[in-house]
Amino acid sequence: MVFIPAWITNVLFLITIYLSGFQHVRLRRPNPITNIQFFMSAFALVMIVIVTFYNRVNPWLSLAFFVTSVVSLGMMIRQHRMLPPMKIFA
Repeated sequence: MVFIPAWITNVLFLITIYLSGFQHVRLRRPNPITNIQFFMSAFALVMIVIVTFYNRVNPWLSLAFFVTSVVSLGMMIRQHRMLPPMKIFA
């Protein structure tokens, strides 16, 4: 059996929230609720609550939560790499 502690999964979801929030602010879209960054932030917040309550029910469920957090973090890292570069005007 593979058991992943809840704090590892939650830290990955918190990093996902940080990256998606940073991208959400940087993109400045006209309708900010319909972009992927907002949905990933909301999804990660909901998943943190679910992981906190249901992680100890089944070790395979904890592995599924961990894989979900890794995939969502991977998506946000991929989106982060496609952001336009920061321009510094002196």
